[in-house]
Amino acid sequence: MAESAPIASANSRQLDTLRLYGALIDQREDWGGGLVLCCGEGCVSNGMPAAVSIAGGATLAIDSDAGAVKAAMRLGELDFVVNTLDEALRALKNEIRQRRPLSVGLTANVTSTLDEVVERGLLPDLLLVGINQSAQPILQNKSIQALEMMGMPLRRMTGPDQERLDRPMILSRREVHLAATNAVELRAIDERVQAILPPDDLVRRRWIQRVARYLRDARSGGRWVWLSEEEQRQLSV
Repeated sequence: MAESAPIASANSRQLDTLRLYGALIDQREDWGGGLVLCCGEGCVSNGMPAAVSIAGGATLAIDSDAGAVKAAMRLGELDFVVNTLDEALRALKNEIRQRRPLSVGLTANVTSTLDEVVERGLLPDLLLVGINQSAQPILQNKSIQALEMMGMPLRRMTGPDQERLDRPMILSRREVHLAATNAVELRAIDERVQAILPPDDLVRRRWIQRVARYLRDARSGGRWVWLSEEEQRQLSV
């Protein structure tokens, strides 16, 4: 049985990640070879690194909360946790060159690390500011302003319910939850969804194929996905 976003409460982390993924592909459909820098409280604990990996990009997540960073790694949403920018860049460099997803959590002071990012001449493709905080101190940071002047897009990620996804491909479909009681049912749901998707619909195919790999919460309970009314009828949901 399918439920729309306002009704279903199951797999809320998966739904948050789907919306963040949508916000990313609103900027750029394929993030292969791209680097997303996210920083501040909450940046590692709301699905951001998983969303970037699903989109094909690399993430450098800077958070001073060591507990939150370690918890995100235990959940599988970060591939590595490091303590210096040098370590982070060594891990990311080759994966970005090879256009492979990688998420690195850096436990460090956000302000001083952003200063170091500017000194190094590192220019991320996008900066995301964590949602669980007042973003104003970060947005006023001189290093952020310097990065913006160098051409780096900045996006403050508000609560997922406030996200507005502008792409017509996404707007024409509803967020639908397809319930599953076990892993076998979930695999069958993923196969059925992929069978009705157009071959060139790489955005949704990428989501179905990758979400369980990068988000532990997506391995049970069901699947959140964008579906049109006609596609829901084809699935008989």
